[in-house]
Amino acid sequence: MVEQAPTKEASNGVAHGERQNEKKVATGNKVKKKGIKGGNDNKRYEGVPDLLKGVVFTITRDGPDLYLKALKRLGVYVCATYKNGSDIEMCLEAEDLILPEEPVLTENPTPHQQKMWNLRATAAIKNEDTLKQNMRALYMVVYSLCDATMEDKVKAHEGYKEIKHTRDMLKLLRVIKQYMYTNGSQERHTIHNQVMSTISLFRMCQEKGQSVQSLRDQFTAM
Repeated sequence: MVEQAPTKEASNGVAHGERQNEKKVATGNKVKKKGIKGGNDNKRYEGVPDLLKGVVFTITRDGPDLYLKALKRLGVYVCATYKNGSDIEMCLEAEDLILPEEPVLTENPTPHQQKMWNLRATAAIKNEDTLKQNMRALYMVVYSLCDATMEDKVKAHEGYKEIKHTRDMLKLLRVIKQYMYTNGSQERHTIHNQVMSTISLFRMCQEKGQSVQSLRDQFTAM
């Protein structure tokens, strides 16, 4: 039996190099290149944590719904990744900085009560510092989830310089929410946005696993 020699097309392909996201499919003496579906998606989510893959902040008519789903995924991500992640999740849900509660020292405390208060006060200070550090670290994670259009909108916002300088993640989320809820063009297309909001209102229903609080926030945003 005689082995078939490599075809000229195949040899040229090897000589010039093939991209990693392409497959060669041989048919007779011809070689066809077949791209692997999802190559662009892999590049888009390069460096994005696995728990946040598929999450994107973008400007679309389904913006409010996408924003709430993204916020829910962010909550799961911080709880699974960050120390004291539940404190960050509470801030995300409230859209405000919620500091750990300070311990209360009773009047005329006993030595034991004084000692316990000192320990709790020290822990509260450490938890507050950890929360603020985590919030600043989460700034870049949130910003990395913006697509090119949203990045341009955020950078053009009047408060962007301050937000970037302070790494204020909550303010960044407020700007993103503003554009996602108004489809990025509230002033130019007011009537259109009103119609789309009415349509979204009639289509809105409580999804499986969605909390009553989340449904209420979604309804209030309409």
